[in-house]
Amino acid sequence: MPSLDALARLRDRGVVEIAAVVTQPDRPADRGRITAPPVKQRAADLGLPVLQPARLTRAAVAQLQALRPDLLVWAAYGNRIPAALIDAVGGRAVNVHASLLPRWRGAAPIAHAILAGDAESGVTLMKGTAELDAGPVLAQERTPIGASENAGELTARLAALGASLLERELPRHLGGVLRAVPQDEARVSWAPKLDPADGALDFARPAEELARRVRAFTPEPGAFTAFGGQRLVVVRASVAGGSPKEHGAVELREGTPHVAAGAGWVRLDEVRPAGRRTMSGADWARGRRGLVGARLPS
Repeated sequence: MPSLDALARLRDRGVVEIAAVVTQPDRPADRGRITAPPVKQRAADLGLPVLQPARLTRAAVAQLQALRPDLLVWAAYGNRIPAALIDAVGGRAVNVHASLLPRWRGAAPIAHAILAGDAESGVTLMKGTAELDAGPVLAQERTPIGASENAGELTARLAALGASLLERELPRHLGGVLRAVPQDEARVSWAPKLDPADGALDFARPAEELARRVRAFTPEPGAFTAFGGQRLVVVRASVAGGSPKEHGAVELREGTPHVAAGAGWVRLDEVRPAGRRTMSGADWARGRRGLVGARLPS
């Protein structure tokens, strides 16, 4: 949505016109409700027409071509852009991507950057192509990844950073100022969509790795373990020291649960028990029978 706001500001300056906004369809949510993508509401606020094809089929492409666009801009759209649509604008297409390409092409670059322990991330403005995240780079902006920053928090920061980059560099690109630099294919790494099952915490792994997994899987799809046969989502966790114990062993320190890992301990700072709200680890542990001396998952 920040990139849409950036385009709206460029429109107000007379740099571009916006023929339509394309976003995902409305989706079912909790309790049978149907929710619209935030971009749809923002586009309505800006007085812009909205199209919501489930996929960019031949019919959907024809609908877009009827608008006679001469430029495509997309950010975190979620579907591949067909070559026919890019050809229809004579290749005048740009994509805002939340990584420092060629590192982390794919659907989940932010989560994979955190999982890998990358010290920094950033955004890339590239020429749009039909091949996924493979276009020549027009501009990039770098930013450190915070030591405790989770995927949701970093996503919000990068969305704002990407919008700023788009607003600053798109006019320069349209004016022929920017030089497109091909990506180094030898340095490509991939960031596939997260599998929710991979959010399971294996306490045989080092504590540092587990804390990164919690950050990478928050807010969705969630990192988790189990206690008493009930799923326990770990919302925030940090690394702590202590004497080695059996993997998964639980002890309380000043009321906060700590879990022994393959190297170090994982402090459960915030958790969400099944069917309940997010709470501090200490609040969850208070009065929890059988927790001290237990092993997770259990």
